[in-house]
Amino acid sequence: MLPSLKIRHLETVYPVIQAGMGVRVGNAMLAASTINLGGYGTIASVGLGDIEKSKTDFVNESNRVLIDEIKKARELADNKKPLGVNIMVALSNYEEIVRASVAAGIDFIISGAGLPLSLPEYVGNAEVALIPVISSGRALEIILRAWQRKYNRQPDAIIVEGPLCGGHLGFSHEQLEHPETCSLDKLLIEVKESMAKYNCSVPVLAAGEISSRDDIEKMLKLGYDGVQIGTFFIGTDEAGMDRKSKEYFVNAKAEDVVIIKSPVGLPVRVLKSPLVRRVMKGEKREKFVCPYRCLRTCNPKKVPFCIAKALLATWSGDIDNAIFMSGCNIDAVKEIIPLKKFFDTLKD
Repeated sequence: MLPSLKIRHLETVYPVIQAGMGVRVGNAMLAASTINLGGYGTIASVGLGDIEKSKTDFVNESNRVLIDEIKKARELADNKKPLGVNIMVALSNYEEIVRASVAAGIDFIISGAGLPLSLPEYVGNAEVALIPVISSGRALEIILRAWQRKYNRQPDAIIVEGPLCGGHLGFSHEQLEHPETCSLDKLLIEVKESMAKYNCSVPVLAAGEISSRDDIEKMLKLGYDGVQIGTFFIGTDEAGMDRKSKEYFVNAKAEDVVIIKSPVGLPVRVLKSPLVRRVMKGEKREKFVCPYRCLRTCNPKKVPFCIAKALLATWSGDIDNAIFMSGCNIDAVKEIIPLKKFFDTLKD
């Protein structure tokens, strides 16, 4: 029997958080379906706004559409909890999107792609669970020290992303070449040591290569309290992505998974798509003008492609210009399934 997962005032039947995958993959439908089936549903806050409107009013357009997405998820889940938002620290509108999420009544915020050192300030006294994403005990210790000193606050849960995750990675290239040196079991020891220094006792969740009940039970036996699932949920009917792109994941093999440098400034694990092949070959960079600068760390004059544009291509099924963020467990995505089929395997 799998245990429930309680984070702050929130509790679910299963110890599963759906990863907030952008752009538009972790949408209202996927989040609400996860909640209805017994997990934590998460909306990805990045890339939701209309492209043309964002060119002249990026912050307000991002807030407006996110609030609409939150309302839609609430309706689809019949106002059940817990509904959260994933907000990357690297976003240029990080503070605004956090404040907008809190004002919309969100239940929890997951924040990574940088250290969310100011997150408690933007949330204030709202009844919102705060869940930082880290990839080392050192990173967690920096957060714990800053939050305690400045806000007298601790995280409500911690997500530990291992070296085999998809998307942006908080590891050096050397570590990624030798993932056994920073595996989830080793990271848990680091994290627990950092937590002990600050008398922090909250749920710790594992992220990376989770695609079955066996994987969840393995992480629980290691000492984790739950898991975050990303890549495997991309191959569900509810994920916000064109079917052609979902089929690209289904047809991919382990040898198609590679790591490139993202415009975010971090290594990113992706499938070897036509766009990625062009980038790896060093073909002449795509020229583009960025009117809104969605990422603080992105320099449009130097990066080889616009990641927002590439992820929108993924969402729309434009395979030739898309980027497919994927974990190392891509072989587990064998078919497009209803989300319920996965959660049914978690029942006793």
